[in-house]
Amino acid sequence: MGKAADPKAVLKAALGGRRDAERDFGRLGQTVALDALCKVPAYRAWSDEPRRARERLRFL
Repeated sequence: MGKAADPKAVLKAALGGRRDAERDFGRLGQTVALDALCKVPAYRAWSDEPRRARERLRFL
């Protein structure tokens, strides 16, 4: 999976070219596979942060 030159255009195309893509984020969230999403570095960093915080606080 490479970087998209224009991520907003990719999102717009994925949502069917709608003008107001934010309306469809709920549907998008229900259809995106988490294993695929974990390949995105920004998502991986965001989702790892709570685990790192629990480790720092010795909850894990």
